[in-house]
Amino acid sequence: MKRIFITGIAVCLLQSTYAQDVFDALRYSYPISSGTARTQAIGGANISLGGDISSTFINPAGIAQFKTNELVLSPGFNFNRYKINYNDTTTKGNKSKLNGGTSGVIFSFGGGRYGRSRNNTTLALAVNQTANFNTRFSYGGRNLNSSYTEKWLEEIKYSNVTTIDGVRSSFPLGASQAYESYLIDIVNTPNGDELITNADISKNITQHFAYESKGGMTEAALALAWNSNDKVLYGFTIGIPIVQYDRQTVVTEKDGTGNTDNDFESFTFTENLATRGGGINAKLGILFKPVEYFRIGLTFHSPSVMALTDYANATITSNIENYSRRLNNDPSKPTSYTYSTKDVNELTGGGNENRYSYQLVTPWRAGLGLSYVFREISDVTKQKAFITGDVEVINYKAMNYSSSSGNDVSETNYFKGLNSSIDEMYKMAINARIGGELKFKTLMVRAGFNFMGSPYKRNFLNDVFGEDLPGWRMTPSLGLGYRDRGIFFDLTYAQAFGRDFHVPYTLQDASYPFAKNKISNGQVVATVGFKF
Repeated sequence: MKRIFITGIAVCLLQSTYAQDVFDALRYSYPISSGTARTQAIGGANISLGGDISSTFINPAGIAQFKTNELVLSPGFNFNRYKINYNDTTTKGNKSKLNGGTSGVIFSFGGGRYGRSRNNTTLALAVNQTANFNTRFSYGGRNLNSSYTEKWLEEIKYSNVTTIDGVRSSFPLGASQAYESYLIDIVNTPNGDELITNADISKNITQHFAYESKGGMTEAALALAWNSNDKVLYGFTIGIPIVQYDRQTVVTEKDGTGNTDNDFESFTFTENLATRGGGINAKLGILFKPVEYFRIGLTFHSPSVMALTDYANATITSNIENYSRRLNNDPSKPTSYTYSTKDVNELTGGGNENRYSYQLVTPWRAGLGLSYVFREISDVTKQKAFITGDVEVINYKAMNYSSSSGNDVSETNYFKGLNSSIDEMYKMAINARIGGELKFKTLMVRAGFNFMGSPYKRNFLNDVFGEDLPGWRMTPSLGLGYRDRGIFFDLTYAQAFGRDFHVPYTLQDASYPFAKNKISNGQVVATVGFKF
């Protein structure tokens, strides 16, 4: 019953001008390992450690440890690599891109000369990349169970649309172009009119899916923190996430029978999606130092409330061989047709671009951190070190869509169904991070490990896909640091490994395919800072 429920909702996800789905919500809600090179080197564990501008986005209480002003810049470079298995066919994908860690400026007030006061107030103005959308991957193989075109048939079938004008206006991104290009059609049968696809599975369909996306989510933040006698530190952050996401999807299906007169040779569907928007969130934190060398940190991140707008357009090119010639009894009819969103909207009086605005609420997060700072010892020129660890819970079930207008009944019902699907699919996940540093005078050596648990419900995956598909990620990291005379430089390499899956389309009336994804992403981050 769960599979029927979720696929029924998934069909609704693609209807009319709505293009949001349960996977889009996760895109803007799944936290990546980010921060300065120092923070990323220790696995992102900084709830209780503090003393880094990254604390602005992790536990704002940590910036209260600053007793001087500081300017920080953190450029980086990301290597995205994928290995994808689809119907026993394996393909690879990659895309590398410049990115950034946490950069900004710290101002500390009331620390007294040379920072000797045990009470101070700290202000941080910072930016941080919280999501990296730069990917390029493709996969394909033979599918004897379904065609991508069946998705468009179901959109029409499960709606109340009964006319071609209704198809054009209600389904501007796929079904209307497929109909205009004879890829899908309505035929008369003894039982009445019937929707058909010329790309049915009797044609031994070969599929290929290609995806390329770019952009990211950047958060600008202001944080304030207070240090009370170096025993209790507390603070808050106001964050402004900014979304820029662009994706091109290219779907190709071909007839695998070799028959040149069975009404289908191939089609290519190209869809371009751009999402823009922003929002607001808050972070609260507190840090205790019962003794100088032991620290306890607690933090809570509110959901981000974001206003987003999707801009989309699509084009279909189909080769239906002699189908239109026979249908129209006209041998001069072409065998190939191309229709775009612009072409369809000209028939309905619409614009050239499909646009829709909506709101998304991301999950809340809460975390606990512990740190032990080793005091000076006589060996290795007064060597120092620390070890720190975090445990975090993130409630993916709390993701929630809503309409920007709030007045349309169909929109309200649509988002209710979508949010029910999110509740069925996702769960509360646990993330864990651990790291440490060894200091030799001005040189530091660091290492860390970051584990992110699966956001998906195991029972749900078994019910829907027939197996427990993975969704975890782990990231070991190594780094070096140098600090002397008010200048510091850090360099880190982090290598992420993970398992995930990708669903190219969903169906109500048939099983739908999925691809298994092996993730291997590398990231180099450098941080340079100046105390002033």
